[in-house]
Amino acid sequence: MSNIPRFLARLQISGSDVRYRRNESMVPCPCRTPEGFRDPIWHIEHPLEPVCDANGMLPSEGITDLTVKAFMQPIQSTRATRLSTEQLIQMFGEIQADDHLGIFPYEWLGTTLNFRNWGRAGEDYLIYNGEQFTVINANLIPDPADGNPAHHWEIGARLVDNVT
Repeated sequence: MSNIPRFLARLQISGSDVRYRRNESMVPCPCRTPEGFRDPIWHIEHPLEPVCDANGMLPSEGITDLTVKAFMQPIQSTRATRLSTEQLIQMFGEIQADDHLGIFPYEWLGTTLNFRNWGRAGEDYLIYNGEQFTVINANLIPDPADGNPAHHWEIGARLVDNVT
């Protein structure tokens, strides 16, 4: 018997609001060179064309932007969790002072969250407590009750910027 409904109810009661923004656009901009780099001259020569993101992808319908209930905590406060120091180092590499551990549902209000292949150029981000984070590692954790692989995500989040 799945415990996903209990987990989602706990998030509703105790979770924090986290803005989840993910751009899964797969439309390459014509400005990209054969090597895959962006050519800013192309945009100057074609001022009426849409501007691509930092990865050279055009805006599309592939953007998910919603507020999710999740658990986010500074990595220094996780000493009492099941994660060992070795697991934290595997997740984060070198741990930085503002790193956070996040626990997110697999699905929120009918939207499936995807932390795999998270963009590193700023197109994908989380905003928590007025600060912007990027995801540096993500693990999909199965339901402990029935083994369903789509229970929740454990993510390593690294501070990018203050947005307030």
